[in-house]
Amino acid sequence: MSQPFRLMAFNPQWMQEFEQTKSSILQATDGWLSDVQHIGSTSVPDSVARPVVDVVAGISDLQGLNDCCLLIEGLNFLRIETPDWCEQELCGLLIKPRHGEATHSVLVVRHNGALWQKSLAIRDRLRSNADEWQTLLQIKLEHFQPGCSARQQYENAKAEYFEDLADRISSER
Repeated sequence: MSQPFRLMAFNPQWMQEFEQTKSSILQATDGWLSDVQHIGSTSVPDSVARPVVDVVAGISDLQGLNDCCLLIEGLNFLRIETPDWCEQELCGLLIKPRHGEATHSVLVVRHNGALWQKSLAIRDRLRSNADEWQTLLQIKLEHFQPGCSARQQYENAKAEYFEDLADRISSER
């Protein structure tokens, strides 16, 4: 987390990167995963994002979580500690490359579980609601300091916004 980070304008190549990552993960995990979806700012057209392709991978049987994560590690991913916002739900978080700045992340969660649904609901809201996207963009720009160690402050501000957005989405249902 202490490495510098950057924000970039939307790159259509991120969609292609996701499709390649999805294909590789599904093939490597030998049937453990039910679905893989593109989440995060790189999944939102015309966004501003850290150039990290984030995916959520749904596993039907959580007993296979460690085996599934080991298979993903074989694709040159590194399993890391899950963030606080995972709300004590059993999951695995992997990043690529194993050293240096991440270019991809995979969050393995229970398919159709709380984190799965929350991740997709937030992504779908940001894709369909320009006001929500503008609010997130403002938060990013206010807390972004290129090349410095303020990354945790940036991540915390985004996590707080996502938590609030998830609560609002939940209350609308």
